[in-house]
Amino acid sequence: MGDKKPVLDYYDVTVIGAGSMGSSCARHLTQTCNDKICLIGPDEPTVPRQQSGRSVFAAYYDQGRITRHLDTDPVWSKLANRSIPRYRELEKATGVHYFTQAGFLTLIPKSSSKLIQLRNVARIVGFNYSELNHDDLKRQFPYLNLPHDYVGLYESADAGYISPRGQVEAEIKAASNNGCQIVREIVHSVSRNSDDGSFTITTETNKIIKSRKIVVATGAFTLFKDIIPSHISKNLDLKCGTQTVVKLEVNAADRQRFSNMPSIVYACPENPSLEYWYIMPPILYPNGKYYLKVGHGGDFIKPMTTHTEVLKWFHGQGDRQVTNILLDAINRHLPNFKPLSTEVDTCAYMLTPHKHVMISKVVDNMLLLTGGNGYAAKSADEIGRIGALAIMNENWKYDIPEEAFKLCFKLTPKL
Repeated sequence: MGDKKPVLDYYDVTVIGAGSMGSSCARHLTQTCNDKICLIGPDEPTVPRQQSGRSVFAAYYDQGRITRHLDTDPVWSKLANRSIPRYRELEKATGVHYFTQAGFLTLIPKSSSKLIQLRNVARIVGFNYSELNHDDLKRQFPYLNLPHDYVGLYESADAGYISPRGQVEAEIKAASNNGCQIVREIVHSVSRNSDDGSFTITTETNKIIKSRKIVVATGAFTLFKDIIPSHISKNLDLKCGTQTVVKLEVNAADRQRFSNMPSIVYACPENPSLEYWYIMPPILYPNGKYYLKVGHGGDFIKPMTTHTEVLKWFHGQGDRQVTNILLDAINRHLPNFKPLSTEVDTCAYMLTPHKHVMISKVVDNMLLLTGGNGYAAKSADEIGRIGALAIMNENWKYDIPEEAFKLCFKLTPKL
């Protein structure tokens, strides 16, 4: 007897990766076609990452991601502008609450060229915000200690933060309700069948799934699994970047004091290595505690080049230098805040040269959907919709040009 493995099922489209983009893509596929859809990806581990034995982790294992329209890039602003109105629709359809309308505030020097870019994009995309001077900021947010040359661009409505955990739960629940098959497995490899051009998907537990089309939405582990053909994956200009996150526990009195705190991005033109840091208002975490979540941008996002390196990062305690810089920023700008405890967490995401998601076919009937660059959670619903359109149509069917989401390849030196 041979050792032929049983095929679980055959699907028209299989989405590999059940995170923010993949779950959204699966949902939109179930809403736009009558094909048989499958979403493959594991649940979040129920034990600490380093004890889980997992070969992959996801960026959505968290309670807070900033959501906003304001951006210096019109593409990201448009994606957010199209995703945010659907939050409440999806919450209502699934009973999963994941959006908190806390508002959003960008703090930036009056002399910064990015201030002009922010104003221009807001005008192009069309959404409401207020511009606050130093006195306005002091009056509205008295707990903040800010330089006199900073101004604030403030979105009071349709902005704040989402729970990426809740968002993914809602997307998967809606997709399942619409007939999508959810397979809680980790994909080990994908191969192409020469007879009919379909794909054979093998999971880490040796289950087999066959699919006519595939969407690859595997996030930080995109380059470290045998899914995309190796002659393509090794030439993709994709990097997996680090993110160190500091969570500061908030007591009851400070929760009240920060009750009107929006999600905040603080621009740091004097420190190009940092570029900006962000803080989110008190958020309730599964352990029953409230935390201010603090993170960063800039050159402190370090590229990782091996699977082992990414796993080690997810198992670890982040970058100590970044942690100290973020704590110093909080001490300077929230001078009277004393956290009950401090926790450091890690995250990772894909970085692309054009700073947009790559949404393009790598081979016939295989679409790559990755490269959030740290901006994608708030816009994941629209990104997933674009992915669904792209895998189901031969030609580009979206009003933002395909060039904005193109595959990028490494430059190969001429011999």
